[in-house]
Order: sequence, then structure tokens, then C-alpha cells
Amino acid sequence: MSGDGARQRIPVTQEVFGRTELAALMRPAIPALVDWIVREVWREVPVYARHGNVTRHGVECAVVLFVDLVADPLAPRDRLYETCRRLGAGEAYEGRSLDDLQVAYRVGTRAGWRWIMRLGRRHRLSSAVMARLAEMLFGYADELARMSIRGHREAQGELDGTREALRRRLVRLVTGPVAVTDAVLAELAAAAGWPVPGEVAAVVLESAVEPSWGPEVLADLESSQPYLVVPAPVDARFLAALGVRVAVGPPVSPTAAAHSLRWARTTVRLVGDGALPDAPVTWCAAHLTTLWLLCDSPLTDQVARQELAPLTRFPDRTRRRLGETLLSWLENGGNSEKIAVDLSVHPQTVRYRVRQLKQAFGERLEDPEARFAMQAALRASALRSRGA
Repeated sequence: MSGDGARQRIPVTQEVFGRTELAALMRPAIPALVDWIVREVWREVPVYARHGNVTRHGVECAVVLFVDLVADPLAPRDRLYETCRRLGAGEAYEGRSLDDLQVAYRVGTRAGWRWIMRLGRRHRLSSAVMARLAEMLFGYADELARMSIRGHREAQGELDGTREALRRRLVRLVTGPVAVTDAVLAELAAAAGWPVPGEVAAVVLESAVEPSWGPEVLADLESSQPYLVVPAPVDARFLAALGVRVAVGPPVSPTAAAHSLRWARTTVRLVGDGALPDAPVTWCAAHLTTLWLLCDSPLTDQVARQELAPLTRFPDRTRRRLGETLLSWLENGGNSEKIAVDLSVHPQTVRYRVRQLKQAFGERLEDPEARFAMQAALRASALRSRGA
């Protein structure tokens, strides 16, 4: 056998060629290998076919650097690490997990290993060299995955912070003093990741709670009176899970959330004043008349001062009794018998008091508008007296 034949039968090993020579065997096949890995990734993870240039760039960087590391284990990894971090961050910005990218890495690693095995057979690389290449390849794949995980985590943290800030801005905007248009609301909601419901209700909390809800709930837990804006109708089980006393505003359109919040806050105040019963959940919708009469205490006082002025000439005790009688008289259509039962007094006492009222108010008792205003003022006074 000639000397040339003998040399052809000697296994080509890393020890014979060295790292540089081994890398030199690989470099000519890099373009074909990149094309093959890219096709495999597109076949296994079709979503990456829509980002062809990005996928190809990432694969090319990874393959070239791997061959560089075969030649020199200390070759700089900075460029590839940055590429992997960007790939991971891109998944986060697209709103996806790392599942697809991890599959792509596995596909690329399998394809790379099959290529190395063919290279080993073709050049008769020793089992020791093949084992070393396998260790390098799979360790390298782990490095790339870790860099992508880091990029995804960093981007997700940035997104979460930005989105949370947008959601705080959004909830304060829709519950603020200036009405929001549907167009502005839609734009801000899309940026904040809030699916705009048909109707919402404000939920005022007794104290702040740990967030345990989905993206459909907006929250301002930093307010002096923490509150949520939730889709209506509100699920009672959701409220019970909050673990604190709440007041639930009436359902309104999302652009009118400020009204629901204002009414819910008024309800909390009225519960505190004793005008409404204390309960784990107070539904504003069950107390709308009370809210209407007591939502603006100074205005209620003005109405009472104006409409009930004739009663001020009487002593306090008499004024209170005449006020009770007037309210019952208005509610019972002037029927003395019903008024007597309502007030637990003798009908004769009722008739005496009614004469006093007619003398004090005169023709105003026959005016429908005046009667309505007097009844509203007296009802508000009766409600407020519950908490006195």
C-alpha cells in the first residue's frame, strides 16, 4: 500500500489536525448548514417563517460562532449573546412565551448534530473528537437558551412596568373629571392591554388588597380610597374573594366610569354615617333614591332651608313632629287615618298638626312642584337622621 493510501486510512482527529484544522473542515459547509437549519426551523415552527431575515441572521451568527469556538474556545461571544437576548426579548414584545424559540433551538441543535455526525464519518473523526464536539454543541445550545431566557425576562419586566403604568394612567383617566371619548379610550386600552367591556362598575375597597385578578380589571390601589373598575355585571364571588368590605357603583358605559366611582364613594360615606346599613357588599343600585337625595349634602341643606322655611318658626321638638307629619301627609295623600297609623298617634292629633301645617305653608301645599321638593327634602332629612 502506498504512503498516500496509508495516510487516507489514518483517522482525522483533533489531535492530528488541531483545533484550527478541525474548524477549517467545517467552514466551507457553513452556508449550506445555515440554509438547512433555517428550513427545518420554519417547518417545525411556522411562525418564524414570517420573520425570515431575523431567523436567518440568528442561525448564521450561532453557526459561525460555534465553528469559531471549535478553533478557539475563548472566542468572544458578545455578539451572539446580544442576538439571543434580542430573540428572547422579541418573543416578549410579541406577547409570546419562549416555547416556540426553545423548539427552534432544539431543531437547530438536532440539525447541527446530524451535520457533525456526517462530517465525522466523512473525515473519520475519532470517537474522542466526536464526544468533545457533542459536549461543545449541547453546552453551546444551553448557553444560547439561557441568553434568550434572560432577554425575555428583561423585556417582560420592562413591558410589565410599562403596561402597569399605562393601566394606572388609564384607570385614573376614565374615573377623572374630564370625560374620555370612545376613540381615546380604545387607543389607551389597547396600549394597556385592557379589553374594553360594554359596561363597567366601580368597586370601592375598604382597604388595599393584593391583586389577584386578570387583565379585565383596572385598579388604583394607591388612592387614599382604593378602587377597581370591573366589567359589569359584577360577580358576587369575585367581590367575596377580595376579603374586604366594598361598595359597588351602578353599571355605566366605560367612558362614564367616573360617575359609578363617585356614587360608590358616596355610598361608602353614607354607610359610615349610618344612613345605609353596614354590610360586606353594598350595592349602589339597591339605594339609588338614597344616593340621589344625599349625594350632595350642602345642596340638600339648601333645598331643605328653602322648601321647609315655614317650619323654622316652631320650637325644635314641634318642628320635628310637624316635619314627620308633613312627610307622612305627602306620602299618604292627606289621609288622616293612614297618617295616624304611620306615626302611631291619634287621628285627632294628626288633624291638629295638619291645620298647623296649612297655616304655615298656605297655598304651597297645593303646588305639585313645591310638594315634590318638600317631600324630597323631608325624605333626605329622615335618611340622614338614621345616622345621627
